[in-house]
Amino acid sequence: MNLIIQFISLGIIFFIASKLLRRNQELKLNEPPLVPYKLPIIGHTFDFYRNTEKFLAKCAEEYGETFSLYIFGKIETFVGSRLSPEVFKSDKDFNFDIAFKEKFPLEAFMDRADKYFAPLPRIIFTYLSQQLPSYTERVQRTLTKAIKEQIGDGTVLQPPLKTFQLIIARPIAASLLGEELSEDKELVNTVAYASSDFIPFLSIPPFLDFIYPLLHQKFMILLFKLFTNPFKVHREVIKRKLTPVLEKRLNDMKRDGESYVPPVDILQKLIELVIEDDYKADIDIITDYVITAIFAATHTTSTFLTNATHKFANHPEIQKELLEEQERLLENKSGPYYTSEQIDSLVKLDSFFKETLRMTTSIVFFEHKALNPYTFSSGHQVPKGRHVTTRLQEVHREEESQGENPNEFNFLRHVGAPAPRVEKNFLAFSFGKHACPGRYFATSEIKTALHYLLLNYNIKTVNDEIAIPQIKGPYRFSSDVGIVFEKRKDI
Repeated sequence: MNLIIQFISLGIIFFIASKLLRRNQELKLNEPPLVPYKLPIIGHTFDFYRNTEKFLAKCAEEYGETFSLYIFGKIETFVGSRLSPEVFKSDKDFNFDIAFKEKFPLEAFMDRADKYFAPLPRIIFTYLSQQLPSYTERVQRTLTKAIKEQIGDGTVLQPPLKTFQLIIARPIAASLLGEELSEDKELVNTVAYASSDFIPFLSIPPFLDFIYPLLHQKFMILLFKLFTNPFKVHREVIKRKLTPVLEKRLNDMKRDGESYVPPVDILQKLIELVIEDDYKADIDIITDYVITAIFAATHTTSTFLTNATHKFANHPEIQKELLEEQERLLENKSGPYYTSEQIDSLVKLDSFFKETLRMTTSIVFFEHKALNPYTFSSGHQVPKGRHVTTRLQEVHREEESQGENPNEFNFLRHVGAPAPRVEKNFLAFSFGKHACPGRYFATSEIKTALHYLLLNYNIKTVNDEIAIPQIKGPYRFSSDVGIVFEKRKDI
């Protein structure tokens, strides 16, 4: 027993010594100031998560735009609006994917090799975002069906996010997998909820990292492999639904040869990516690609739609002007569906959506890992291995770049600056190399959904309550305040 105690004591001494040694090595650089803390080992963790917004504002006031905190066993550097573009643009020195996978190792959860899904963002950008007109009618057709099914002649959504997930899932399923599969309710449920079923696991704080770096990650991987994996049920549904579709397409491709007319959806591009010479394709590979695309799309898009609908209800003073724009577009409608150019013409709705994004994004986001020692233009330096995080709210609320009263909601603030455009002072869709590849599709889908909702319903919150996004640590989540949809009689 005494021997065990001695080993434990030696381990603790070695751990603390290695930390101190590493700290001394790092201090040779001209690092940003490390904010003093009172609790050893714990550092700033409790203060940071107790009230992130207030704590970071105090740190910035006392130590300047760039500073470091000791959180969950590691030093993390925070940058504001001036230096964050350097992090995004310096691809050889900072890597978002590595930092993200330390918290959420998707390939490991799915028993795939590192960088297994690397081709997916390019596929989404090339064959979805850049070919958006090919999907415009399909999105409108499936969205209107979903809205009629879920809201009909009027209802109360409380909480609204779950229903918006089902509405958003239909056009996503139609664009990823084909319109026929978007009619399958079991599949649509999986597309709607595969991401949100994972959120509780992502929300587990990495307390184990206090013991050893990345111990939390190892624990989560082991947990998913041996006990519970929230993707398992959804993956089985997707595989079961895709198998007959995949077999039919492969048979048609083999039979028709060069005369084969491929369907327009992401599934077809995935088939072409993995197809073998004998017209066979691994259904497991395609299934994993599909569920990865779903994870990246549905929850965030439906959250944005929920936030935008709440903002519309919160601000009755803007409703008449926004509604007039939607009615003008309806009057000029010449066919059953709008063109992509007509959807793009909704400049006030686009600005309204972009302002919603600006005001509802998280307090900090886009954590990167330094691949090399790096010297910022300010003269501050960070060592290799340091995690550098953007104070996103500070970027989105800076008066110099956002204009007057940046903490107030101004729905016309961004007229002339389209929502999906990535800019160094607007990072809702990231920036640089890792800008969201599906941002054009997501923006078009949300604007289309808002257009139909505003035209067909009077919208308000339950008891006229002001809906404010929930804050959990440094992250914002959509409000659970109920939304009342009352069918318009004059449309």
